[in-house]
Amino acid sequence: MEEFGQPMHAFDYEQLAGHEIVVRCAEDGETFQTLDGQERKLDSTVLMIRDGEKAVGIAGIMGGENSKITDEVQTMVFESACFDGTNIRLSSKKVGLRTDASGKFEKGLDPNNAKAAIDRACQLIEELGAGEVVGGMIDIYPGEERGKTCCI
Repeated sequence: MEEFGQPMHAFDYEQLAGHEIVVRCAEDGETFQTLDGQERKLDSTVLMIRDGEKAVGIAGIMGGENSKITDEVQTMVFESACFDGTNIRLSSKKVGLRTDASGKFEKGLDPNNAKAAIDRACQLIEELGAGEVVGGMIDIYPGEERGKTCCI
């Protein structure tokens, strides 16, 4: 994030139910425990990162205690996205949590940086001997657009 200004999140692949990541809004009254150990109350305007069964992060703000990387992780999945800055600012205020990531999204990001940031993170993983990068990426972004900021 520091090099590209692009927030990212790492997930333990084996802890993702269904081995999938889904983006959708929370349910009114839903609660979620963030990585800082705090229980957050959500509503249907807060965008969430989910696996096949449960929420694993508040989009653009912070991941969940239930999906953190531990010393036992064998396979990581990186998530890098471009979220609407207004939504992230309002969500951050609602849940009472402002982070470096939410601050960057609030200001607006170039959606074309998401892939470049993941590529760089993977390069560093290999350069530092922290793991082996395997092929594969899912990108729902339709293509390069110039002069646009966050899209979801």
